[in-house]
Amino acid sequence: MSEIQKADPEARRQALLLIVLAAAVGGLLIAGFEHIREPFREWLASEPAETARRAKLALYAAAFILCVPLVAFAVYLWLLGARVLRAQQFPPPGFRVIRDTPVVEGHGATNRGHVIQIIAVCLGIGGALLWMFFWWLARTIGEGAA
Repeated sequence: MSEIQKADPEARRQALLLIVLAAAVGGLLIAGFEHIREPFREWLASEPAETARRAKLALYAAAFILCVPLVAFAVYLWLLGARVLRAQQFPPPGFRVIRDTPVVEGHGATNRGHVIQIIAVCLGIGGALLWMFFWWLARTIGEGAA
Protein backbone atom coordinates (compact mmCIF):
# COMPACT_ATOMS: atom_id res chain seq x y z
CA MET A 1 0.00 0.00 0.00
CA SER A 2 1.39 3.39 -0.95
CA GLU A 3 1.78 6.28 1.45
CA ILE A 4 -1.13 8.73 1.72
CA GLN A 5 -0.46 12.41 2.39
CA LYS A 6 -3.20 13.70 4.65
CA ALA A 7 -5.19 16.78 3.71
CA ASP A 8 -4.27 20.04 5.39
CA PRO A 9 -7.46 21.69 6.73
CA GLU A 10 -5.84 25.14 6.59
CA ALA A 11 -4.87 24.63 2.94
CA ARG A 12 -8.45 23.55 2.22
CA ARG A 13 -9.81 26.72 3.85
CA GLN A 14 -7.32 28.86 1.92
CA ALA A 15 -8.24 27.19 -1.38
CA LEU A 16 -11.94 27.69 -0.73
CA LEU A 17 -11.32 31.33 0.24
CA LEU A 18 -9.26 31.86 -2.92
CA ILE A 19 -12.05 30.42 -5.09
CA VAL A 20 -14.71 32.57 -3.40
CA LEU A 21 -12.56 35.71 -3.68
CA ALA A 22 -11.71 35.02 -7.33
CA ALA A 23 -15.40 34.50 -8.15
CA ALA A 24 -16.32 37.70 -6.31
CA VAL A 25 -13.59 39.72 -8.04
CA GLY A 26 -14.59 38.26 -11.41
CA GLY A 27 -18.23 39.11 -10.80
CA LEU A 28 -17.32 42.63 -9.73
CA LEU A 29 -15.14 43.09 -12.82
CA ILE A 30 -17.95 41.92 -15.10
CA ALA A 31 -20.50 44.13 -13.35
CA GLY A 32 -18.07 47.06 -13.38
CA PHE A 33 -17.40 46.64 -17.08
CA GLU A 34 -21.12 46.48 -17.79
CA HIS A 35 -21.52 49.68 -15.78
CA ILE A 36 -18.78 51.60 -17.63
CA ARG A 37 -19.25 50.10 -21.10
CA GLU A 38 -21.29 52.98 -22.53
CA PRO A 39 -19.18 55.77 -20.97
CA PHE A 40 -16.06 53.95 -22.21
CA ARG A 41 -17.48 53.70 -25.72
CA GLU A 42 -18.37 57.40 -25.65
CA TRP A 43 -14.88 58.32 -24.38
CA LEU A 44 -13.28 56.16 -27.05
CA ALA A 45 -15.15 57.89 -29.87
CA SER A 46 -15.43 61.39 -28.37
CA GLU A 47 -12.42 62.77 -30.26
CA PRO A 48 -12.00 61.14 -33.68
CA ALA A 49 -8.34 62.18 -33.87
CA GLU A 50 -7.63 60.37 -30.58
CA THR A 51 -9.77 57.25 -31.17
CA ALA A 52 -6.96 55.08 -32.56
CA ARG A 53 -4.56 56.04 -29.78
CA ARG A 54 -7.20 55.38 -27.13
CA ALA A 55 -8.11 52.04 -28.70
CA LYS A 56 -4.43 51.04 -28.70
CA LEU A 57 -4.18 52.02 -25.04
CA ALA A 58 -7.25 49.91 -24.22
CA LEU A 59 -5.78 46.94 -26.11
CA TYR A 60 -2.47 47.21 -24.29
CA ALA A 61 -4.33 47.30 -20.97
CA ALA A 62 -6.38 44.25 -21.96
CA ALA A 63 -3.22 42.42 -23.01
CA PHE A 64 -1.62 43.15 -19.65
CA ILE A 65 -4.71 42.13 -17.67
CA LEU A 66 -5.10 38.85 -19.58
CA CYS A 67 -1.49 37.80 -20.15
CA VAL A 68 0.27 38.57 -16.87
CA PRO A 69 -1.82 36.17 -14.73
CA LEU A 70 -1.48 33.47 -17.40
CA VAL A 71 2.31 33.79 -17.51
CA ALA A 72 2.50 33.98 -13.69
CA PHE A 73 0.55 30.71 -13.43
CA ALA A 74 2.86 29.17 -16.04
CA VAL A 75 5.89 30.15 -13.92
CA TYR A 76 4.23 28.65 -10.82
CA LEU A 77 3.55 25.38 -12.66
CA TRP A 78 7.11 25.26 -14.02
CA LEU A 79 8.51 25.64 -10.51
CA LEU A 80 6.11 23.01 -9.15
CA GLY A 81 7.18 20.59 -11.89
CA ALA A 82 10.82 21.28 -11.06
CA ARG A 83 10.15 20.52 -7.36
CA VAL A 84 8.49 17.24 -8.33
CA LEU A 85 11.42 16.30 -10.57
CA ARG A 86 14.00 17.19 -7.89
CA ALA A 87 12.22 15.19 -5.18
CA GLN A 88 11.03 12.45 -7.55
CA GLN A 89 7.86 12.50 -5.50
CA PHE A 90 4.38 13.84 -6.16
CA PRO A 91 3.17 15.76 -4.24
CA PRO A 92 6.63 17.09 -3.37
CA PRO A 93 7.73 17.16 0.28
CA GLY A 94 6.25 20.10 2.17
CA PHE A 95 3.49 20.61 -0.41
CA ARG A 96 0.12 21.04 1.28
CA VAL A 97 -2.82 19.18 -0.26
CA ILE A 98 -6.55 19.85 0.11
CA ARG A 99 -7.58 16.19 0.13
CA ASP A 100 -5.93 12.94 1.10
CA THR A 101 -3.54 12.21 -1.76
CA PRO A 102 -1.56 9.07 -2.56
CA VAL A 103 2.16 9.83 -2.79
CA VAL A 104 3.64 8.79 -6.13
CA GLU A 105 7.40 8.21 -6.28
CA GLY A 106 9.98 7.38 -8.91
CA HIS A 107 9.05 7.11 -12.59
CA GLY A 108 5.38 8.02 -12.03
CA ALA A 109 6.36 11.20 -10.20
CA THR A 110 8.89 12.24 -12.85
CA ASN A 111 6.25 11.70 -15.53
CA ARG A 112 3.90 14.00 -13.60
CA GLY A 113 6.66 16.55 -13.16
CA HIS A 114 7.34 16.57 -16.90
CA VAL A 115 3.62 16.84 -17.70
CA ILE A 116 3.27 19.79 -15.30
CA GLN A 117 6.21 21.51 -17.00
CA ILE A 118 4.78 20.80 -20.46
CA ILE A 119 1.50 22.42 -19.36
CA ALA A 120 3.51 25.38 -18.03
CA VAL A 121 5.28 25.80 -21.37
CA CYS A 122 1.95 25.61 -23.25
CA LEU A 123 0.44 28.25 -20.95
CA GLY A 124 3.49 30.47 -21.36
CA ILE A 125 3.39 30.14 -25.14
CA GLY A 126 -0.36 30.79 -25.09
CA GLY A 127 0.16 33.93 -23.02
CA ALA A 128 2.92 35.12 -25.34
CA LEU A 129 0.78 34.46 -28.44
CA LEU A 130 -2.17 36.27 -26.86
CA TRP A 131 0.08 39.25 -26.08
CA MET A 132 1.43 39.20 -29.66
CA PHE A 133 -2.15 39.14 -31.00
CA PHE A 134 -3.09 42.20 -28.95
CA TRP A 135 0.13 43.94 -30.01
CA TRP A 136 -0.58 43.13 -33.68
CA LEU A 137 -4.19 44.32 -33.34
CA ALA A 138 -3.12 47.58 -31.69
CA ARG A 139 -0.49 48.13 -34.38
CA THR A 140 -3.04 47.43 -37.12
CA ILE A 141 -5.45 49.93 -35.59
CA GLY A 142 -2.65 52.50 -35.39
CA GLU A 143 -1.68 51.99 -39.05
CA GLY A 144 -5.32 52.14 -40.16
CA ALA A 145 -5.75 55.52 -38.49
CA ALA A 146 -2.65 57.00 -40.09
